[in-house]
Amino acid sequence: MNILLVNSSPRQHQSCTYLLAQTIIQQLSKESAVEVTETDATKLPHLDADYSMAVCSPGLMHDESNGSLALSNQLISELINADFVIIASPMHNYSLPSALKSWVDHVVRAGRTFNISPTGKHGVLNDKPVYVLVSSGGRFSGKEAYQADFFTPYMKEVMTTIGLKNIQFFTIEGTVGSHEAVREKIESVQNQVKYHLENALV
Repeated sequence: MNILLVNSSPRQHQSCTYLLAQTIIQQLSKESAVEVTETDATKLPHLDADYSMAVCSPGLMHDESNGSLALSNQLISELINADFVIIASPMHNYSLPSALKSWVDHVVRAGRTFNISPTGKHGVLNDKPVYVLVSSGGRFSGKEAYQADFFTPYMKEVMTTIGLKNIQFFTIEGTVGSHEAVREKIESVQNQVKYHLENALV
């Protein structure tokens, strides 16, 4: 099984979502041999002029060996080749951190991962499991929510745009609490993930 792990946390391997991602990988490795491709989204550059020109003038020939086009092709290939996708990310200001938005902008590309017709945009990727792991200092779901959530609906919509509809969200909220409280939250979500995978893989 080929697993693509997109890590968008500034804390990288010290983040709670990365720890949760490792729980998923370990669980999947019990069922079959796994190979993990890890993308550090925090190091991705923003789109450049060549990318913009290619998207705006699809009928023309473009040099795709350098810059954003080359990187976009690489990231799209990683996504296509993956059997299972894990996106680990914090929530920043109610939405995506800029690192994850940069990855999205590279892989959600007209003519490559979706096509445009008179009836709208249509994804061309084969569907596969996408597990989105989100951490937040505040609470944005359930009865105790007190802040907005633009992260979840955006990720659902943008992944569906390229054909990925099998999306599961797992959240670790209230990370500004005590170390013990956060550890308990992480363990609780780890158990949720294990239970979900055990049933999904049956």
